Amino acid sequence: MWTAVVVALVGGNAIAAEGADPPYPTRVTAETRTNAEQLSALERPGEVFFKDGFESSDSLKKYFEIRGLREGRVKLTIDAQLAHEGNGAIQFTSPARDGRESGVGATAWFGPDGYDRVYFRRYIKFAADYDQGNLNHVGGGLTGVSGTNRWRAMGSAGIRPKGDDHFKSAFEPWRDWKRYPSPGYMFLYTYWMDMKGGRDDKYYGNMMGPADDERLVLQRDKWYCLEHMIQANDPGEANGELAAWIDGKLYIHYKGFRWRSTPEVKLKRFGIGVYVHNATKDNTVWYDDVALSTGYIGPLEANR
Repeated sequence: MWTAVVVALVGGNAIAAEGADPPYPTRVTAETRTNAEQLSALERPGEVFFKDGFESSDSLKKYFEIRGLREGRVKLTIDAQLAHEGNGAIQFTSPARDGRESGVGATAWFGPDGYDRVYFRRYIKFAADYDQGNLNHVGGGLTGVSGTNRWRAMGSAGIRPKGDDHFKSAFEPWRDWKRYPSPGYMFLYTYWMDMKGGRDDKYYGNMMGPADDERLVLQRDKWYCLEHMIQANDPGEANGELAAWIDGKLYIHYKGFRWRSTPEVKLKRFGIGVYVHNATKDNTVWYDDVALSTGYIGPLEANR
């Protein structure tokens, strides 16, 4: 689960580094879209190694931690009208807590060997009355860690990764202090070894977003296909990548990441759920048709 308390207003455009610092990642979305060869390479299919359509209780066995299950805030819904496809979906409800933080979620481990490149696709739908107020973490994230501890780096909000421990990125919406309607526009909330810090010397997720005129606000009560990808760098090189798609259209693409300083840090974990910073009401979201792969997956409709 993504448990940072403040969204750092950093990113969106390339920022030149000072001194010996490596260059900040550069947004290359427009260039990739117009270069057929580069786009084809980015969207090359791979091997799917995880799938979940939430059609039976066996789905719950795929996650080593499910926060809110015993309280009934996480449940499988067997109703075709609530599912994206088939009869099943997983429902997460972040309950009202008098303005305090409130979160539920499910986390899966696909290590310990891990991968250097992972594409994570899921379908998501926000309830018709979804309104987080301002800050939330919802949409799903990928995490790279070293070692075999599946809980490593959980609860590390506000701490910059060192390069030999972890990195992570979640594809989620933000309202920009309520300038956008709920749930907000989509961006990639990202932690890595070269991230920029905030004014309070804390390191909260940097905002790797689209061009300002391409910000897409998701509608409530509608299914969307979200997919994002992390390509880990070669240690010592700033050649890592980060990309995201909405309904099969490339939405964000960045190059120039130093995700890690050692090859021992690999992508090994993902999570889905909802976390609201100041919960004044119940907020529900559904996920369905989750898949992870070594290559691009795309919407179900496009793969038929």
